[in-house]
Amino acid sequence: MSNQIVTEKLSVTLKVYDPTTTANYRQYDEDFIHTKAYLHLASKLKFLCQSFERPITILDVGCGTGRYFHVLTHVDRLIAMDYSENMLLQAQHPFREAEIPMDKIVFHQGNFYDFDFGNQSFDFIYSIGVLGEHTVFDEHVCNKLFKLLRPGGKLYFTVVDLQSRKSFKRKIMEALYPFTPIGIKRILDKRWETCYLTWTQLDNIVSKQGFEVYQIERYISEDPKWKGVHLECIATKL
Repeated sequence: MSNQIVTEKLSVTLKVYDPTTTANYRQYDEDFIHTKAYLHLASKLKFLCQSFERPITILDVGCGTGRYFHVLTHVDRLIAMDYSENMLLQAQHPFREAEIPMDKIVFHQGNFYDFDFGNQSFDFIYSIGVLGEHTVFDEHVCNKLFKLLRPGGKLYFTVVDLQSRKSFKRKIMEALYPFTPIGIKRILDKRWETCYLTWTQLDNIVSKQGFEVYQIERYISEDPKWKGVHLECIATKL
């Protein structure tokens, strides 16, 4: 099922992120830095980068317009990947470009789910507003992230909290689900199909894929472009 969802989401991505939309998205970067959400996310990235006392290799999964490039420190090499070619074109001239060592950035267009990184490995991997939102975060993705990290490497990513998006009607239907005819179950399964995850689902995935040290926290944002409840995970590969 995950492969099917990935395919469907990528198809939507190509339609949504046209040149006009991505240009507007890039323009919003200038305003986003004044929001509480930006300050929160930027502080996380800075803290994690600074926890390394040496140059590090970084992977940005779903880099978009390169909104967070200027936040990163100790950068030896940054691999910035996104499925949208239009997003990557914007990322080549990111926000605060003058502060960024652009010569240390390598851009890759592709779908993380299937992308072959060869023998590459990373000290720090992050993904904000992509996994568990615009595409799936499942056992395959988590295991791939784990394998891409070097020993001592760190992972930081966000997913949308599914529980916070459930209506009262859905909660009632979920309670009745075990007693529902199979035909209705199939309809509900399709209707409820999403990349979002509950805290329990996310915890189950991360705990089974080799990460012995990790933490999951909820972050509630009221900022228009980052509104809602998100689950943030920081994991370390021992």
